[in-house]
Amino acid sequence: MSVLLQVENVTKHYAGSVKGQTIRAVDGVTFELEHNEIFACIGESGSGKSTLAELIVGLQQPTSGTLTWLDDARAPHMSKPTSQPQLVFQNPDRSMNPYWRIRDIVTEPMRLGGCPKRQAYAEAEQLLAKVKLSADLLGRYPHECSGGQKQRIAIARALSVSPKLLIADEITSALDPSTEAEILQLLLSLKQSEGMSILYITHRLETISGFADRVAVMKNGAILEMGETDSVLADPQSAYTIELLRAVQYS
Repeated sequence: MSVLLQVENVTKHYAGSVKGQTIRAVDGVTFELEHNEIFACIGESGSGKSTLAELIVGLQQPTSGTLTWLDDARAPHMSKPTSQPQLVFQNPDRSMNPYWRIRDIVTEPMRLGGCPKRQAYAEAEQLLAKVKLSADLLGRYPHECSGGQKQRIAIARALSVSPKLLIADEITSALDPSTEAEILQLLLSLKQSEGMSILYITHRLETISGFADRVAVMKNGAILEMGETDSVLADPQSAYTIELLRAVQYS
């Protein structure tokens, strides 16, 4: 596979509440994300996973280090959103105006990129079909949709600009097990049909087997271990990864 994104020694530090204190949210992270792969980033809450995601899409700027996009992937600072990496949040309501109908929500990134409203609306039905939803939902409002439907709608919204990278930040953690399995299967199928990479952020180690190609284990802002998912699960090298595996086994 060819490399889509290089993350080199990236840090994000904040001033703490105590004078002179520094919070190292992301601390010297280095990895490469390849084209058409699912790369899982796993760790407990506060380990730096979501901050890393926001750095990648440009919602925050790193304190130091570089994020380099290769080939034709657009950098997060570019003015138009077409082909930019897209972030899907744990709470899909964060990307949905409660007063908008679903057709306006899923086509918003296209319209911001200059796509005429009529053309965007014409593509809305196809966007919902990609995430296995009926076009009947286009006229509804977010509060009229289930949690699983809203998460699929958020994914459809991200797909509207044909991103090279989709970042899924804890998007299944609030879903029941059967809906979670459906969303993971949807991401697998989209990886193939759309030819995109997926950065899958989670604290649930049990969800990555048979799903992610590679995994990075984070704690306290740093990557402790990284490798092919099957290898890391079968022969973990860090004490923290072993602890996570034991927690799954005894849960």
